[in-house]
Amino acid sequence: MQTVTVLGGYGVFGGRIAEALARHPGWQVRIAGRDARAGSNFAHRLGTEFRPCDLEDPATLRGAIEGSRIVIHTAGPFQGSDYRVARQCLECGAHYLDLADGRDFVAGIGALDREARDRDLLVASGVSSTPAITSALIRELAPEFAVLEEIRIALSPGNQNPRGASTIGAVLTYLSRKIRYWEGGRWVWRDGWGDSCRREFPPPVGRRRVYNCDVPDLELFPAEFGARTVRFQAGLELNLLNHLLSVCRWPGWLFGWRPERHARLFLNLSLMLYPLGSRNGALAVWLRGLDRAGAAIERRIAIVTDYDGPATPSSPAIILARKLLDGPPPRSGAFPCIGFISYDEIVAHLRPLGVWTVRGDETGWRRRPAPLPV
Repeated sequence: MQTVTVLGGYGVFGGRIAEALARHPGWQVRIAGRDARAGSNFAHRLGTEFRPCDLEDPATLRGAIEGSRIVIHTAGPFQGSDYRVARQCLECGAHYLDLADGRDFVAGIGALDREARDRDLLVASGVSSTPAITSALIRELAPEFAVLEEIRIALSPGNQNPRGASTIGAVLTYLSRKIRYWEGGRWVWRDGWGDSCRREFPPPVGRRRVYNCDVPDLELFPAEFGARTVRFQAGLELNLLNHLLSVCRWPGWLFGWRPERHARLFLNLSLMLYPLGSRNGALAVWLRGLDRAGAAIERRIAIVTDYDGPATPSSPAIILARKLLDGPPPRSGAFPCIGFISYDEIVAHLRPLGVWTVRGDETGWRRRPAPLPV
């Protein structure tokens, strides 16, 4: 029986991944993490094993992942982290996947490429919304372009979606610092959580405010897709929370305050407003450029959730883990997760979960597709 260890496998995304993989009778899912009570309770519910693990303690980390065919690292935030978990997986002979959205972390994973190839293992970073899903959405639309000039990506989750301290902590790292953007064929610096604007997402999400965020796409996509401009912005459904984050930028600028150290406090504040808003969210991509006839065109595509927000960011890890458990890795080496998950695979996984896609062009979004027959 093949074992998959999910680090942080009782959290919002890790729990979703562990639960999906545990449904397969030929696979053993192991839950690992620091919170023994939460981890043990969740593992008991799945009928599987829990092992305590502190990522700062090499002994407990090795004890948690030994004997695994795959390790899925969901215990973020990854901003400022090193590759100790991935290196330990290579030493133990396990494929490594993570849900990292840290720009430098994902872009630098190639540092492990030689060792991964020598061991015939896959090390894939960013196996989540960015860059796994965003790159798949762009590849779906790219054949319509002779020249791809601009990529714009925006994310807006519903306020009533579950979230954890690690997700909040990742957002807080964008505050009070500059972000390097690729604009007009050159690198420029923009304020983190700045350049506020309202983007039109497909219904029922509608118009929402978004801000500059630092993600791997900004580093990887200029070379991957050849666009002269790559932008990524995100925002919360409730403008009250967006404005609160904007205000929190100033202590960082003036006094060097590090808001990500208080992620738990921000999480608790956001949960006080949990009854407000909705569960509707979207991850959208807008592409602009020239078609084969030289005419200027815009194409857009979005993944929209009616009620199950965590389904989208957790889907690439589930899809890729299933591939690895069913056969050899698509490649050996260490890579950002670009090209390992296709648009069709994502759609096939998400549709039964009530998550759907919408396309559009310069005239706007098309209507929502009809639901699948029950």
